[in-house]
Amino acid sequence: MLKIRNKKQAVRLMVSTIIATGAFTGVAAGADAAGDSEGGFVLEEIVVTAQKREQNLQDTPISLAAFDREALEMRSIKDIADVTAYTPNVQITPSPGGNTGATVAIRGATTVNPAVTWEPAVGIYIDGVFVAKNVGGLFDVAELERIEVLRGPQGALYGKNTTGGAINLITRKPSGELGGYVKGGAGNYGSYEFGASIDLPKLGDILSVNVAYNKRERDGFYDNVESSLPGANPPASNDFNSLDAESLRVAALAEFSESFSAYYTFDWSRRNNSPSFGQFELGTLSATYDILGPAPIERQDEGSRDGTFYDTSKTQGHALHLTWDISDNMTLKSITAYREMQFHDNNDYDGVPYTGFHAERDVDHSQTSQELQLVGSMDSLTYVLGLFYFNEKADAFNPYDFGFGIPVRNYYGVESNSYAAFGQVDWAIDDHWTLTLGMRYTKEDKDAYIRHPDGYFIGADTFEFEDSDTWNNFSPSATISYKLNEDVNFYAKVARGWKAGGFNGEAVSAAVASVPYDEETMTSYEIGMKARWMDGRVQTNIAGFYNKVNDLQLSNFLGAYSQIENAGESSVKGIEFEGILLITESLTAFLNYGYMKGDYQDFSVGGVQHKDTAKFPYTPEHKISVGLEHSVDLGFGELRSRVDYSWTDEQYFFHEEASALLTKGESYDLLNARIALDIPLDDRRSLELSVWGKNLTDAEYRLHGIPITSNFYAINYYGDPRTFGFGAKINF
Repeated sequence: MLKIRNKKQAVRLMVSTIIATGAFTGVAAGADAAGDSEGGFVLEEIVVTAQKREQNLQDTPISLAAFDREALEMRSIKDIADVTAYTPNVQITPSPGGNTGATVAIRGATTVNPAVTWEPAVGIYIDGVFVAKNVGGLFDVAELERIEVLRGPQGALYGKNTTGGAINLITRKPSGELGGYVKGGAGNYGSYEFGASIDLPKLGDILSVNVAYNKRERDGFYDNVESSLPGANPPASNDFNSLDAESLRVAALAEFSESFSAYYTFDWSRRNNSPSFGQFELGTLSATYDILGPAPIERQDEGSRDGTFYDTSKTQGHALHLTWDISDNMTLKSITAYREMQFHDNNDYDGVPYTGFHAERDVDHSQTSQELQLVGSMDSLTYVLGLFYFNEKADAFNPYDFGFGIPVRNYYGVESNSYAAFGQVDWAIDDHWTLTLGMRYTKEDKDAYIRHPDGYFIGADTFEFEDSDTWNNFSPSATISYKLNEDVNFYAKVARGWKAGGFNGEAVSAAVASVPYDEETMTSYEIGMKARWMDGRVQTNIAGFYNKVNDLQLSNFLGAYSQIENAGESSVKGIEFEGILLITESLTAFLNYGYMKGDYQDFSVGGVQHKDTAKFPYTPEHKISVGLEHSVDLGFGELRSRVDYSWTDEQYFFHEEASALLTKGESYDLLNARIALDIPLDDRRSLELSVWGKNLTDAEYRLHGIPITSNFYAINYYGDPRTFGFGAKINF
């Protein structure tokens, strides 16, 4: 098996593969001129809705990765974290301390600690509805049809302005015909899965309904055992990293006429997991006790923790989409939505079987949004115009215990209102050139509160705080694209991204709480090419970007709490390459590569300059994935198989130097595979049998950590060990 052991080897593999791709694409240009496709087969087109209308992926001037239903199944993608291995310059992991929250990074833009009072750098959308917080963000979605990952600012087209990009989760609409599936499976660590979906026949030629349900369960990856240390407390749970997840979706499509329809969806998900296993790891120190780096990589099988009680989340959402085709060239859309999220965990952050630092988080969040879109075209113009209103309320009870026998109570929350107008116009200048102009104006109001009634127990402030503030922003964008021919498109884009300022909900004193952190602005420059060669058998998409960021919002972990601080000026540059080669009608090869490098031009805090020592969180310099997918007709059925190998460079998870060094993640590689046999039973029914495996080499690698810099150690968290299983699915 190919195993990349260092950065130079990874880069050599990438360069040699791209050169090889270039060699056959050069031949392809000649073949294309001849006008004949030697094999008579081409890559299928992928339709996306990234720009609020259906488009071919290759015609969309955005750095975009898309996974359709078949791709999700063949890669065994269960939630958004699973797309990380296959998507250049994208990192998605469970947040430190748990496995229901999500830390999402695109092109180095991230919110390390997804607290409810902070804005995400990447927007997550379910059927066009913005999900405000990544706390509880690793939820299952039943009947998921497609995932789209958009890199770079998207404010001109999306309800919420973000700097890193957007992740669209698109579920399948009801078909109006009786049908569905039942599936089940099992694997190691006592895992099992059950799911079902049914489409009902159309009622009265108007109403189509689908109901889908999914259930996943798994024992923990690590045991929580009794400690032999004197005076140790008993373990709080039997294991770590167990999974108990359910999801439900109900969708109803009412087509009242050819020009007017109403689409209602209800989604619900629940997770009741045991907390993640945080390993106590002493950093590598110099003779003068300077932190030089993390402990060596070594994933343990068991530990003893007395504060890891539970890690639970529950989300539900209602959305009503109204679509009115005013004419053949103009459509008015309305999206009205309400969502709720409850997140509750109780965890151990000291890494020992004594009460040193235990914390609980009990979060309630609700959001209401209303979006209007006018989508249309006239002559050489295509446009999307929109209005957006968003309200959210978040309350957190976050007590912590330092072993004094009395938990220190901590309350905080925020209510936010956001108002925005956005739009984008495409002008087809001629058959080759298209100019795209976009804009967004946003106003955000925030009311925040903090209550620390017990600060005197630990020698800290006892205080109550309330304040409000308003931020405004105008974000323009412009794109020029050139269509060389039907298969090759070039584009250049400049766009502004923005995150509102806010208040540090976890502030330890009234003085810190009273100073809001600044808004963050990003100017993104991007050039790209999307092309198909060899008469549609080769696809090569490449993008290069340079992001200039003012007042980058970074989370600094300060022991019992985290605090946002702004880096004055910084930049991130990089490239993304995504290639597909249809070798034969039954064999397809995939190659993805990402490069990123971040630099601080000014990072002054309290008069001290940190630009030469601060790190960029979740920004591995190089990232590669290669894959092969094969299918063969056996006469009685089709056998499909896929294998994927990925390599991720070393990376840091915090910007502050000591914290970054204690938790540093070394480079790692993963090998995943799946084999599926699809057997037709009759004209309507089919049976699919499958086996799958993830991290087949049982690689050991850090996902993130919590640094305790004052004591030279960290509580570090590791990626999942080797998992495997089998499944069966009946379609009818």
